[in-house]
Amino acid sequence: MDIFRVLSRGASLKKTKGAFTDYATVSQSDKDVAASVKSNGGQVDKELDFFHTKKYHLKEDNSKSDSNTGIEKEQEEEYVPPPPKIVSESDAKAFRKAFKVQVVGNDIPFPIGSFEDLITRFQLDKKLLSNLADAKFTEPTPIQCESIPSTLHGHDIIACAPTGSGKTLAFLIPLVQKLGQNQKNFGIRGLILSPTKELATQIHNELLKLTKGKNLIIGLLSKSLSGKLRSDLIKGNKYDVMVSTPLRLIEVVRMGKIDLREVKHLVLDEADKLFAPEFLEQTDDVLHNCSNPKLQMSIYSATIPEEVEELAHSVMKEPIRINIGRKEAANTQIKQKVVYTGSEEGKLVALRQMVQNSEFKPPVLIFLQSITRAKALFHELIYDKMNVDVIHSERTQIQRDRVVERFQKGDIWVLICTEVIGRGIDFKGINLVINYDVPTSAEAYVHRIGRTGRAGHTGSAVTFFTKEDSLAIKPIINVLKQSEQNNGYASWMETEDKLSEKELTKIKKGVERESISTVPTVIREERKRRGVLYESSKRRKSGK
Repeated sequence: MDIFRVLSRGASLKKTKGAFTDYATVSQSDKDVAASVKSNGGQVDKELDFFHTKKYHLKEDNSKSDSNTGIEKEQEEEYVPPPPKIVSESDAKAFRKAFKVQVVGNDIPFPIGSFEDLITRFQLDKKLLSNLADAKFTEPTPIQCESIPSTLHGHDIIACAPTGSGKTLAFLIPLVQKLGQNQKNFGIRGLILSPTKELATQIHNELLKLTKGKNLIIGLLSKSLSGKLRSDLIKGNKYDVMVSTPLRLIEVVRMGKIDLREVKHLVLDEADKLFAPEFLEQTDDVLHNCSNPKLQMSIYSATIPEEVEELAHSVMKEPIRINIGRKEAANTQIKQKVVYTGSEEGKLVALRQMVQNSEFKPPVLIFLQSITRAKALFHELIYDKMNVDVIHSERTQIQRDRVVERFQKGDIWVLICTEVIGRGIDFKGINLVINYDVPTSAEAYVHRIGRTGRAGHTGSAVTFFTKEDSLAIKPIINVLKQSEQNNGYASWMETEDKLSEKELTKIKKGVERESISTVPTVIREERKRRGVLYESSKRRKSGK
């Protein structure tokens, strides 16, 4: 609106002979201005209110919105999903052969070829499909193609797929679809268990994206929410889906603050960890409290050993077993190699050589077996003026969250860590994972290096080992062989000998290692000797 034109519209003077002005008469130009003011719905007055002393409510252009609504409705009515891409046994067989998929069980449905197939075959909620598109999920991965239809058919699922292959979405889509079909709130109907708080938070965030605009209440059983439940500030039956770690969940269940009897859909993510000795009792307690006879279970992981699968079969109903790729193999998108360094000092030398040879491409994750060693390496790399930070269980949750956030933003180039983030956490664009210490099992190795090579991207993984790791390196070499990474290790490292139970137990206890330092042993011993002499001298002086 031209403010000057509005302010000067009071008079129109014509300086010609015989011309006159009748201020009582409304001219045509004034009529046009008045009509413009009326059509602008008070916008003129709003612009003239320089000191903002009045309130204005602009009228919406209903004709425009009505026409847009009509177009949207027309488009909605016109949309017809394409026919399913996989409609026969031969189609399913060709798909499974192409993506190295093995499926075992009864009444196995055909996989899907696209997310649109779910509309035709399972009447997928259109809002859910829209949320998938908004989150940039356009094409399903092999594990999603197989597990989603099987879950929607009502089967229990045991799914094993490489790291970064989309397992989270594979169990979230059918969960949201099934719970969305019954909008009434009967308390917690969906439960997702994770072994770590970081992974639980990540799952919760992905779930929020899929349920946007839907009448589902999602809860993350954090320390804060647990406190509110204990003090009755919030009722547990408020939520439709709860994401939690086992121990925190069991604590509030035993206090009677959360009831799991109505849970119909239970997901165990990183199931091999949840069935490990340190979590088994807690997981068993959760299963005992999920007493709904119609309970449907799904377990997912990148590694599912035989003993875990046997345990799962004992609590599941005729599950369908889905395996993507080779069993006990790592993600094929990851270039793996092992490097013999001889000693602990050799590891630091090898690390610095990687930097000098431009093999050290941030962002980088470095895994160590203990908190003490992680702190020591952190100080060494700080001395080298690297952009580095460290994360471990001794740091508070706020500190850990802040470090992870800075690493994801690119403020930190190198992140040193223990097993606390070895599983499930989806870091975007990790180029390199270094196992500074050899993992204690093949499963731990697969999960560690799985932080790179995610969502179709490539990555690299390097594992340092010393003469003390002669036993621990054998399972790692086997994973390289299964992953067809024959260039990642020297021929003298290969062996056909299987480890005994005693040797496996010894490996799991961890190798006793020397401290991390670039100071030569001779100098360290000399410093130690001087320290002893100094202390004895002090004692003699104090004795006088």
